[in-house]
Amino acid sequence: MTTKSHRGETCPDCGGDVLPVLYGMPGEAAMKASGRGELILGGCMLEDIAFRCGCGATSYDFDERSSESFRVDDARGYIGEVRWQFAKTMPRWPHEYTVRDWRIDLDDIFCEFVELIRAEGVVKPWPADSPTPRSHHTYLAIDGWDYWTMGDLVEDTSVINRARLDETWS
Repeated sequence: MTTKSHRGETCPDCGGDVLPVLYGMPGEAAMKASGRGELILGGCMLEDIAFRCGCGATSYDFDERSSESFRVDDARGYIGEVRWQFAKTMPRWPHEYTVRDWRIDLDDIFCEFVELIRAEGVVKPWPADSPTPRSHHTYLAIDGWDYWTMGDLVEDTSVINRARLDETWS
């Protein structure tokens, strides 16, 4: 699952303020900001939680709720609306991609699709048949295609890739 900015939102559990979490030894400015209720001190044990509410709800909880509202049927609608370009520079690994900026009017849906891929997908090695894969990505299978991104933060993700599930990559 990914985290995204929830600054300024209210917690869906208690209605309290959602605040950023700062990890590590806080300086004087961070201590004062914490005292003013502007951030939460997360301590020295680093977690992958960027935002938290005073009631204990975390960015994971908020992200899980948002991805629950965007489902595979919604993704199918997005898939049918956008242009898919064959990746000519990688003929050995045939796949297509779409670029976020090609349909800026669908930016929110692009982000929700990225979150769905990461929340519901399965981590697989790439290339799949390699004894030493180059990387691992989260893939979501929809209607005979695997969809994946490159793992950047959602707000930094600019491409969604797809490949036919029946393609054999050597």
